[in-house]
Amino acid sequence: MKIIITAGGTSEKIDNVRKITNSSSGKLGFIIASEIINNIDDVFIYYICSKNSFRPSNKRVKIIEVDSVLKLKDTVINLLNDNDINYFVHSMAVSDYMTNYITNISKIKESIIKYNNIDINPNLIEKIEDSKISSYEDNLVIVLKRTPKVISLIKETSPKTHLIGFKLLDNVSEQDLINTAKKLKEKNKCDVVVANDLADIKNGCHKAYIIDDNSIYNAYGKEDIAKKLVRRIKYGK
Repeated sequence: MKIIITAGGTSEKIDNVRKITNSSSGKLGFIIASEIINNIDDVFIYYICSKNSFRPSNKRVKIIEVDSVLKLKDTVINLLNDNDINYFVHSMAVSDYMTNYITNISKIKESIIKYNNIDINPNLIEKIEDSKISSYEDNLVIVLKRTPKVISLIKETSPKTHLIGFKLLDNVSEQDLINTAKKLKEKNKCDVVVANDLADIKNGCHKAYIIDDNSIYNAYGKEDIAKKLVRRIKYGK
């Protein structure tokens, strides 16, 4: 059996020294990988993770380090094309946005005055292009663009791979969380989605809902999430 697990978080460059990132540690992905290694004998894991994330150490695990979403995308597509992957556990916190260009308020105002265009056409704005943006730059504006949705490429590339997706929201109702997770499941053809609310992840607790085609299971703690997912991988239920 071959499994891909993604863990940790991606980061996107602003310049050569600054990045936009998130606080994901990759601990859940690490616990899932450890549970798989401890309970399934004939398995090999491709573990895709960020630089500082938790990571397993085992001869049946290959660590692949990535930073940006584009690097993650290329790595995932290559692995799926080159291997028969049975399960894909996509627990990584993937950035929704990446840097498009950098400017400042003065340059935006100059563009509006010069071209008499209040729609702020990005093609008419003078950009700040430097390997390291000056720390004396005032009123900096970082314009973002959407990153590719890596989860949507998994089933497109490898339709037979069982996909376990994850959805994290913050301080929403249980029903809103479950409904949003179901939409993610349907849109990306996930076999299972683990739904989390940031408000329920604190003080060592981690409440989650595991959603498949027929049922919704509660899980309490990262270890419980891992055990229930690995039981499904091992026994199909």
